[in-house]
Amino acid sequence: MATRKKGVTGWFLENFFSPRTDRVHHVLIRGYVPEVDDYEFIESIHIGLFGKGIRHGYLFVEYEGIDVEIYTVNAVDPATAKRAPLELIRFGKCPYDFFLIISVLAQLPWALIRNLIKERRFRKLHAQDFRYRPDTSFLCTEVYWHAYHLVGVDIVPTGVLPFPSAYREAFDKGVIRLY
Repeated sequence: MATRKKGVTGWFLENFFSPRTDRVHHVLIRGYVPEVDDYEFIESIHIGLFGKGIRHGYLFVEYEGIDVEIYTVNAVDPATAKRAPLELIRFGKCPYDFFLIISVLAQLPWALIRNLIKERRFRKLHAQDFRYRPDTSFLCTEVYWHAYHLVGVDIVPTGVLPFPSAYREAFDKGVIRLY
Protein backbone atom coordinates (compact mmCIF):
# COMPACT_ATOMS: atom_id res chain seq x y z
CA MET A 1 0.00 0.00 0.00
CA ALA A 2 1.24 3.51 -0.70
CA THR A 3 -0.03 6.91 0.40
CA ARG A 4 0.05 10.16 -1.55
CA LYS A 5 2.99 12.55 -1.13
CA LYS A 6 3.19 15.14 1.58
CA GLY A 7 5.65 17.69 2.86
CA VAL A 8 9.22 18.39 1.85
CA THR A 9 10.06 14.71 1.47
CA GLY A 10 7.25 14.18 -1.00
CA TRP A 11 8.23 17.27 -2.97
CA PHE A 12 11.89 16.15 -3.08
CA LEU A 13 11.08 12.62 -4.22
CA GLU A 14 8.59 13.79 -6.83
CA ASN A 15 10.83 16.48 -8.33
CA PHE A 16 14.27 14.86 -8.23
CA PHE A 17 13.54 11.20 -9.02
CA SER A 18 12.26 9.36 -12.06
CA PRO A 19 9.94 7.72 -12.86
CA ARG A 20 7.66 10.30 -11.29
CA THR A 21 5.29 9.15 -8.56
CA ASP A 22 3.10 10.90 -6.06
CA ARG A 23 3.14 7.83 -3.77
CA VAL A 24 5.67 8.25 -0.99
CA HIS A 25 4.89 6.30 2.19
CA HIS A 26 4.76 2.52 1.74
CA VAL A 27 3.09 0.05 4.09
CA LEU A 28 3.11 -3.76 4.00
CA ILE A 29 -0.35 -5.22 4.57
CA ARG A 30 0.00 -8.47 6.50
CA GLY A 31 -3.56 -9.71 6.18
CA TYR A 32 -7.16 -9.51 7.26
CA VAL A 33 -7.96 -9.90 10.97
CA PRO A 34 -11.62 -10.96 11.28
CA GLU A 35 -11.76 -10.34 15.04
CA VAL A 36 -11.35 -6.60 14.49
CA ASP A 37 -12.71 -6.49 10.91
CA ASP A 38 -9.57 -4.72 9.71
CA TYR A 39 -6.27 -5.39 7.96
CA GLU A 40 -3.04 -5.57 9.94
CA PHE A 41 -0.07 -3.72 8.50
CA ILE A 42 3.65 -3.36 9.14
CA GLU A 43 5.43 -0.09 8.46
CA SER A 44 8.50 1.87 9.46
CA ILE A 45 7.87 5.45 10.48
CA HIS A 46 9.70 8.28 12.13
CA ILE A 47 8.23 10.38 14.87
CA GLY A 48 10.30 13.41 15.67
CA LEU A 49 14.07 13.40 15.56
CA PHE A 50 14.68 9.97 17.05
CA GLY A 51 12.38 7.84 14.93
CA LYS A 52 10.25 4.88 15.78
CA GLY A 53 11.07 2.15 13.29
CA ILE A 54 8.93 -0.88 12.61
CA ARG A 55 5.43 -0.92 14.02
CA HIS A 56 2.19 -2.82 13.51
CA GLY A 57 -1.26 -1.32 13.21
CA TYR A 58 -4.68 -1.63 11.65
CA LEU A 59 -5.35 -0.13 8.25
CA PHE A 60 -8.77 1.44 8.78
CA VAL A 61 -7.82 2.79 12.20
CA GLU A 62 -4.64 4.50 10.99
CA TYR A 63 -5.37 5.34 7.35
CA GLU A 64 -9.12 5.97 7.18
CA GLY A 65 -9.85 8.91 4.90
CA ILE A 66 -6.31 8.98 3.48
CA ASP A 67 -5.69 8.54 -0.25
CA VAL A 68 -4.04 5.13 -0.62
CA GLU A 69 -3.29 2.72 -3.43
CA ILE A 70 -3.05 -0.97 -2.61
CA TYR A 71 -0.63 -3.10 -4.64
CA THR A 72 -0.03 -6.80 -4.94
CA VAL A 73 3.05 -8.60 -6.22
CA ASN A 74 2.49 -10.41 -9.53
CA ALA A 75 3.52 -14.03 -10.02
CA VAL A 76 3.65 -14.79 -6.28
CA ASP A 77 1.62 -17.66 -4.91
CA PRO A 78 -0.65 -16.91 -1.92
CA ALA A 79 1.47 -18.99 0.50
CA THR A 80 4.59 -16.96 -0.31
CA ALA A 81 2.67 -13.69 -0.07
CA LYS A 82 1.41 -14.73 3.36
CA ARG A 83 4.89 -15.81 4.50
CA ALA A 84 6.64 -12.56 3.44
CA PRO A 85 5.48 -10.36 6.36
CA LEU A 86 6.23 -13.17 8.83
CA GLU A 87 9.88 -13.12 7.75
CA LEU A 88 10.20 -9.64 9.26
CA ILE A 89 9.57 -11.05 12.74
CA ARG A 90 13.26 -11.96 13.00
CA PHE A 91 14.09 -8.24 12.96
CA GLY A 92 11.88 -7.36 15.92
CA LYS A 93 11.55 -3.64 16.49
CA CYS A 94 14.23 -2.32 14.19
CA PRO A 95 14.97 1.41 14.20
CA TYR A 96 14.13 3.91 11.49
CA ASP A 97 16.90 4.17 8.88
CA PHE A 98 18.09 7.75 9.25
CA PHE A 99 21.52 6.67 8.01
CA LEU A 100 20.09 5.71 4.61
CA ILE A 101 18.66 9.22 4.27
CA ILE A 102 22.09 10.65 5.11
CA SER A 103 23.70 8.24 2.64
CA VAL A 104 21.34 9.31 -0.17
CA LEU A 105 21.95 12.99 0.55
CA ALA A 106 25.72 12.37 0.58
CA GLN A 107 25.54 10.48 -2.73
CA LEU A 108 23.29 13.08 -4.37
CA PRO A 109 26.01 15.50 -5.60
CA TRP A 110 28.11 12.63 -6.94
CA ALA A 111 25.13 11.11 -8.75
CA LEU A 112 24.38 14.47 -10.39
CA ILE A 113 28.03 14.97 -11.40
CA ARG A 114 28.29 11.38 -12.71
CA ASN A 115 25.18 11.92 -14.86
CA LEU A 116 26.49 15.26 -16.11
CA ILE A 117 29.79 13.66 -17.17
CA LYS A 118 28.24 10.54 -18.75
CA GLU A 119 25.19 12.12 -20.36
CA ARG A 120 26.33 15.75 -20.66
CA ARG A 121 23.10 16.94 -19.05
CA PHE A 122 21.22 17.04 -15.79
CA ARG A 123 18.31 14.67 -15.51
CA LYS A 124 16.07 13.35 -12.78
CA LEU A 125 17.73 10.65 -10.77
CA HIS A 126 16.87 6.97 -10.78
CA ALA A 127 17.05 4.62 -7.80
CA GLN A 128 19.82 2.78 -9.68
CA ASP A 129 22.03 5.89 -9.44
CA PHE A 130 22.58 5.22 -5.72
CA ARG A 131 24.47 2.51 -3.86
CA TYR A 132 22.26 0.53 -1.51
CA ARG A 133 23.08 -2.19 0.96
CA PRO A 134 20.30 -3.63 3.16
CA ASP A 135 20.79 -3.55 6.91
CA THR A 136 18.59 -3.94 9.99
CA SER A 137 17.25 -0.38 10.01
CA PHE A 138 14.31 0.40 7.78
CA LEU A 139 12.67 3.21 5.86
CA CYS A 140 9.04 2.49 4.97
CA THR A 141 9.99 1.42 1.46
CA GLU A 142 12.60 -1.00 2.78
CA VAL A 143 10.05 -2.92 4.86
CA TYR A 144 8.03 -3.88 1.78
CA TRP A 145 11.14 -4.78 -0.23
CA HIS A 146 12.85 -6.68 2.58
CA ALA A 147 9.84 -8.87 3.41
CA TYR A 148 9.57 -10.14 -0.15
CA HIS A 149 13.34 -10.35 -0.62
CA LEU A 150 13.51 -12.75 2.34
CA VAL A 151 11.15 -15.16 0.53
CA GLY A 152 13.10 -14.92 -2.74
CA VAL A 153 11.06 -12.27 -4.56
CA ASP A 154 12.78 -9.03 -5.54
CA ILE A 155 10.24 -6.30 -6.26
CA VAL A 156 13.16 -3.95 -6.76
CA PRO A 157 16.45 -5.59 -7.86
CA THR A 158 18.96 -6.29 -5.09
CA GLY A 159 21.38 -3.39 -4.72
CA VAL A 160 18.91 -0.83 -6.10
CA LEU A 161 17.68 1.81 -3.68
CA PRO A 162 14.07 0.87 -2.76
CA PHE A 163 12.71 4.40 -3.06
CA PRO A 164 9.17 5.24 -4.27
CA SER A 165 10.42 5.79 -7.82
CA ALA A 166 11.80 2.23 -7.86
CA TYR A 167 8.35 0.93 -6.91
CA ARG A 168 6.84 3.02 -9.69
CA GLU A 169 9.31 1.41 -12.08
CA ALA A 170 8.32 -2.04 -10.75
CA PHE A 171 4.69 -1.09 -11.37
CA ASP A 172 5.49 0.07 -14.92
CA LYS A 173 7.31 -3.24 -15.58
CA GLY A 174 4.42 -5.31 -14.21
CA VAL A 175 6.25 -6.66 -11.16
CA ILE A 176 3.53 -5.18 -8.93
CA ARG A 177 -0.02 -4.17 -9.83
CA LEU A 178 -2.97 -2.42 -8.25
CA TYR A 179 -5.00 -4.78 -6.10
